[in-house]
Amino acid sequence: MKINQLVAMLIILLIACEKPIDRPVELGGSNTLIVEGILTNEKKNHLIKLSHPHSQNGDQVPVSGAIVQVAENNNIYLASESPSGSGIYATQKMQALVGKTYVLRIQYQGKEYIAQDNAVPVDPLLKLSYRKVNDLYTLNPIQSGGGPNFIDHNITWKNTTFCTSWNTCEGRIIFYDLKTADVNELFKPGKKEFAFPLGSTVIQKKYSCSPAFQNFLRSVLSETEWRGGAFDVQRANAATNLSNGAIGFFAVSTTLSDTTVINP
Repeated sequence: MKINQLVAMLIILLIACEKPIDRPVELGGSNTLIVEGILTNEKKNHLIKLSHPHSQNGDQVPVSGAIVQVAENNNIYLASESPSGSGIYATQKMQALVGKTYVLRIQYQGKEYIAQDNAVPVDPLLKLSYRKVNDLYTLNPIQSGGGPNFIDHNITWKNTTFCTSWNTCEGRIIFYDLKTADVNELFKPGKKEFAFPLGSTVIQKKYSCSPAFQNFLRSVLSETEWRGGAFDVQRANAATNLSNGAIGFFAVSTTLSDTTVINP
């Protein structure tokens, strides 16, 4: 009885020592530059997004008026903001090729930020794998190739009879195959599978990952999709290849794409 009484007293003391802290949460580093950009082997205007940190429920804070360019040896591709004030910069039409290094330079408010990456080859894109669950369908994640990669699936059934006015009739699924051995990935928390009806169109796009891009994605997933399991890692900022205190990542990737219509 004495031991039980002692334990009870300790619990009461611990509770009594707790004090509510009514202190507003400050968003540190509000002037920090966030960079989101990826070049691919598609010949097009590639987008680079610049912003500042914002609260979880706050509005995006675009960075407008920066000078942005991408260099490959002596070739310089300027990027212009479009639309004005959006913080989204579109390069001149260009194509990122395997074996070449691309350098991003950003000048903003008297500071220069630099990042570089290079594309690695992408393994062939395998046939889409899916299965029927009740009256709907869901995708099967598969390992695809020997190098780190991820496959982005954009799914729509807007042009089918299953599309109703009360939903968007589309969705997105990304499967990461980073070729790492992370225990928090192996024991990540489960999540509900995304299901879609017969006749849906799935556009899958596969991206190769350089070693630096692989490390960035691994650190982001450790803080997001892989968090909440039994073996969470200590929280830390995601890896970056940007200089001068900027965060985010500038990536160069080789891509392949394919379109599949879901049939029985």
